[in-house]
Amino acid sequence: MKDFNELEYLKTIYGPKKVMTLQELVDQMMVSEITVRRKLKKAGAITSFNKNGKYYTLPHIPDFDLNGLWNYKEIRFSIYGNLKQTIIQLVNKSTNGMHAETIGELINYLPHSLMNQLCKNALIQREKIEGKYMYFAIEPAVYRAQYNNYKSLVSRQREDDIPCITAVSLLIEKIKKPKAGSSELAKTLCRENIKISEQQVAQFFDKHGIEKKTPDSK
Repeated sequence: MKDFNELEYLKTIYGPKKVMTLQELVDQMMVSEITVRRKLKKAGAITSFNKNGKYYTLPHIPDFDLNGLWNYKEIRFSIYGNLKQTIIQLVNKSTNGMHAETIGELINYLPHSLMNQLCKNALIQREKIEGKYMYFAIEPAVYRAQYNNYKSLVSRQREDDIPCITAVSLLIEKIKKPKAGSSELAKTLCRENIKISEQQVAQFFDKHGIEKKTPDSK
């Protein structure tokens, strides 16, 4: 619980500043480091999860994004706390699990070794899917939902992902036979030794807005 008096006092110390180091606060307040730390804790101050945790901001200052992160001049803060807790919560709250690269982009840090450590400590878990490592929540129900969502996503992307030469051939056939449906076009291409399913044809047209319903003529 935040101490309102301590927070109001620290607001006067910070003034227009967004962040301050412990040493800056000690110099400004002319008290011991222990006293400053105690006041920061009472006021609910937030410590940066990078820069060795040397920067502090007050709870009313950050404008956190949807991931619970805030960046000020490359000084990064998280509503979750330190770097480890931030990674754990980013993974826990993801819909489909997360790649290490995605987490790295969010926190501006390549977290491979740290994520390996989190896995060893059973704080998150890792699966190799389609040749890439994915990180999931450790809680069984959340893990199952994330894993199934990711597998479904990969499956949909695979079905929709057709080579450029196949897409060109499909478009040529569509121009030749503008009234042909997905099934007929798929069969035509297959007869020409071009592998494509009816579902892939339909998804390709839907994705690119090629086949639209037109109103009946009077």
